[in-house]
Amino acid sequence: MPGTARRVGFIGLGRMGSALAGRLLDAGYDLTVWSRSAGRADELVARGATLGDGPEDAIATGAVFSMLSTEEAVRQVFTTERLRAAPEGFVHVNHATVSPGAAREFAASGAGYLSAPVVGRPEAVVAGKLAVLVSGRPDLRAAAAPMLAALGRRVWDFGDSADAAPTAKISVNYLIIHALQALSESITLLEHAGLDAGRFVEMITDSVFPGPVYRGYGEAIATATFTPPGFTTKLGLKDLNLALDVAGGLGVDLATGAALHDVFTTAVEQIGADLDWAGIAEVTRRRSGGGLP
Repeated sequence: MPGTARRVGFIGLGRMGSALAGRLLDAGYDLTVWSRSAGRADELVARGATLGDGPEDAIATGAVFSMLSTEEAVRQVFTTERLRAAPEGFVHVNHATVSPGAAREFAASGAGYLSAPVVGRPEAVVAGKLAVLVSGRPDLRAAAAPMLAALGRRVWDFGDSADAAPTAKISVNYLIIHALQALSESITLLEHAGLDAGRFVEMITDSVFPGPVYRGYGEAIATATFTPPGFTTKLGLKDLNLALDVAGGLGVDLATGAALHDVFTTAVEQIGADLDWAGIAEVTRRRSGGGLP
């Protein structure tokens, strides 16, 4: 990587992107940030980051991390023209969940590219408990390793293929989607039986299902608390579609895929596209004669 190894850029400053950028600041990196939404960089700038006038300023650091919502947003920001102007040895570390095909496309752009999707909510980033999945060229993985290590608890290396880490992350999200729906059904069952859903969540997370997924989302579903979103229903549907597309391409039959797609589509249309994706619970509740008004 060119220049000072501790000079990096970050593009995409939603809740997750801002938390990740904050970890780099805390680790002592000289950080240049840029966001498509005005004002999102203010807190980071107050902490010492430099606000770029455009994505070119972050790219000019030579090592730029990004957390953009979709692969199309990645294409819009990391254009061919901007990548051609990047310094020698440039690397783009992409934290977004994108399709394996898009990862291969970005890796073939001629600029350095690493897939580095993450597992965990913004709170996990701040607490240093994030898992980072990485794949791509060995030299780029080695060069980015210290920076990736600063982002969370552990970096999981999935090898040389840029599409490997995205495939693993899509599979993780497909598991979480099942957990959300399972919690929705079990909690709705408890509610119709007149039992304490909060007590139920406390019990399962203290016994058979410890960990942040069942605890955090279980509490959100039990209390119908879906704002602020850690990850929106709209993005959850995007990732579910990615899983279904990957499965179709590999000839894998996902038995529950169609039912989950129906639930997520209904949630986006009728419950709230920008609520936390735990809000899909309201689909089961409404279909069972309850739920939020």
